[in-house]
Amino acid sequence: MRQKLIDVAKLAGVGHATVDRVLNQRGGVKPATAKKVIEAARELGVDRKLPSIYRQGLRFEVLLGRRQIPLCARMSDAFVRAGRPFEDIVAVERTFVDDTKPEALAQAILKSRSNALIVYGQEHELVVDAIAEVTSAGKPVVTIVSDVPSAPRYGYVGIDHYKAGRCAAFFLSRMASEGTAILLCSDLSYRAHAERVSGCRDGLDQYSGGRLVTELIEASERDVLANQHLLDMLSGTNIAGIYCASANHPTLHRLLARKSIARPSVLIGHDLSGETERLLRDGTMTLVIDQNPDLQVRKALVTLALRFGLAGALPEETTVPFTIHVSDNIACLAANRVRNSMHVMIGEGNPSTYPWDRAWHLIGVGQGSCGICGCSSARLTGRHE
Repeated sequence: MRQKLIDVAKLAGVGHATVDRVLNQRGGVKPATAKKVIEAARELGVDRKLPSIYRQGLRFEVLLGRRQIPLCARMSDAFVRAGRPFEDIVAVERTFVDDTKPEALAQAILKSRSNALIVYGQEHELVVDAIAEVTSAGKPVVTIVSDVPSAPRYGYVGIDHYKAGRCAAFFLSRMASEGTAILLCSDLSYRAHAERVSGCRDGLDQYSGGRLVTELIEASERDVLANQHLLDMLSGTNIAGIYCASANHPTLHRLLARKSIARPSVLIGHDLSGETERLLRDGTMTLVIDQNPDLQVRKALVTLALRFGLAGALPEETTVPFTIHVSDNIACLAANRVRNSMHVMIGEGNPSTYPWDRAWHLIGVGQGSCGICGCSSARLTGRHE
C-alpha cells in the first residue's frame, strides 16, 4: 500500500503528505489538487474507499490538537465514523494542529477553505481574533472540548467542566485523608482546565470541611521548574490525593512509576486512554472522568447541520454528560469496543433526507440500546421506534 501511495503522489505531481491529507480527509488541500490525487488513486486502483472531496456541497473542517493526545485521536476516529452517512452532502475534514501554539491554530483557522469550522484550542487572543475574523465573513465556528466564549463562536459543545471539577472534589473529600490535595493541570489558558480547577476548589471548600488544603501546580511538559515542584510535592509525606485536571499528563505518570515515590491514596484524572485504563487496573488511579468524545462529535455536527438548514436537523442540548470509570467497570470497555465496532447508522434512503436528530445515533449491534445516547428505544434492527 505504501508503494502505491508513492505512485499516486508521482502521478498526481504532489508530495506524499498531500496524498495523505487528501485520502484521509485532513483538509488544507485545494479542491483542484484533491481532484488530481483522487483521480490518480482511482487510475492506479488504490484498494480503499476514496473521498469525494471535490464534490459540490459543504465542507466542515475540524481543527484538533496534537495527534499524540489520546483524546484527539479518539475524536478524530469519531469524526470519521460520524461523517460516513452524509458524505455525499458534507465533507468532514480533520486537521491536527499543535494546540500548545496558539499562533499555529489561529493561522489554521484563517487559512481554512471550509464552509464551517469545529475548533479545539486555547482561549488565546490570537485564537479569539481569528475566530472573530472568519465569523465576520460568514463562516460559523463551533468550539469543542474547551470553549472560547470570549470569541463570537456559533456555539460550544462539551461537558460542564466546572461540574466535573466539583465531581472530583466530591470523591476526594470522601476518599482522601486529611492533608494536601494537589490540583494539577498543564495549562490554565485552556478554559477546560481552568474551570475544572475552579470547580474542584469550590467543591473541596464545600465538601471537605477544611480537611484538605489545595496546592495548584500548573506544569506543562517543558516547564522544568514546575515539574520539579511536582516531584518535591510527591516526595512529601502529607499528600492526601491528586486531581489531574488535564486529559493527559505524561510527567505525572512517569513520576508515579518511580519506586521512590509513594502512590497517592486517591488519584482522579480525565479521559479514558490506554494509559489511564492501565493505571485504573493496577490501582494507581482511583477514577477517571470521561467526556464522551463520540457524543461531542455528534452534537457538534448536528449543530452545524442546523446552522446550514440541512433536512431534519433539530435543536438539541449541546452540553454533554461526563461519565465516571473505576477499576470495577474498566473491564467492560474492551467488550463494548468490540460490539461498538460493528455499529450501524440509523436512517434509511437518501442521506439528504435523513432526520438528523435520529441519523446520528450509533447502535452497538447486540446491545439493544443506542451506543451513544443509551436510549431504550433502539433495537437490534438499527431503528429508532
